[in-house]
Amino acid sequence: MAQQQPTWLVTGAAGFLGANLGKHLQGRAHRVGLARTAAVDNYDHIVTGDLADPRALEAVVTQVQELHPDVIVHAAAMATHEACEEHPDSAHQVNAVAAAAIGEAAARVGARFILISTDAVFDGSRGHYTEEDTPIPFSTYGRTKLAGERLTLEANPDSLVVRTNFFGWSPSGSRSILEFFVNNLRSGMPVKGFTDFTVTSAYVGVLCEVLEELAATDTTGLLHVTSPDALSKYEFGVAVAEEFGLDFGLITPTAADIIPPRNRDLSLDIAAAQEVLGRALPSQREGVARARSDEGI
Repeated sequence: MAQQQPTWLVTGAAGFLGANLGKHLQGRAHRVGLARTAAVDNYDHIVTGDLADPRALEAVVTQVQELHPDVIVHAAAMATHEACEEHPDSAHQVNAVAAAAIGEAAARVGARFILISTDAVFDGSRGHYTEEDTPIPFSTYGRTKLAGERLTLEANPDSLVVRTNFFGWSPSGSRSILEFFVNNLRSGMPVKGFTDFTVTSAYVGVLCEVLEELAATDTTGLLHVTSPDALSKYEFGVAVAEEFGLDFGLITPTAADIIPPRNRDLSLDIAAAQEVLGRALPSQREGVARARSDEGI
């Protein structure tokens, strides 16, 4: 008798990570997506609900419990720094309150719960942060995501909180730093590349693979999952141009000039994740090469 596929419920199914995770899980799991609209690809079943609405969240939690999923990945977030600064209450509701509520629901039904968090819980004053370092967020986004981490682990101590940063192909074609450079450079448009904003971003396809692996472990608490190598946005842009055969001369190295300020080193130490996985994770340049191979798939 064939083994029944596990049921994965992914919040933010229409978002960048959610869409990619749904695609990755095709043929591997029964995929239930939570989104604000039913018009979502890459899932077998869609649950609709607005996590920014407290009353809608109650209904979502009830549906989650009725579905009895094996794995829940909370990828939904108000993830734009600027939007979070403008609407801090909504950011807290989605990034903190909803995360904890769904995490608690996961505990009630015995589901594995993975919360997607961010490197922005750190202030970026030095970089190479480990799970043991004290978070000091620099933005409303970071503060609300940190609140979500803490509330979730209080509500469900068996949760796994994955801090990450990722790039790749998004449903809109314009959500990722990869797409920013590819789209503009292909059009011959000059762009800025920040030399003082550094991250250890992972290719989203790699992140999806790792999430599936981690779901099968009993790892709990905090875990950093990115690429091992730190690159500035300028260095990343040059790597993209070289891999895609584009003109890196169109990228002007410059200091970060956006609000909240991004002149930071948000690189994460991923030694703990690599130990759990028993292998090294790909570099950012290796991720960019995979992104080129995956384009259009």
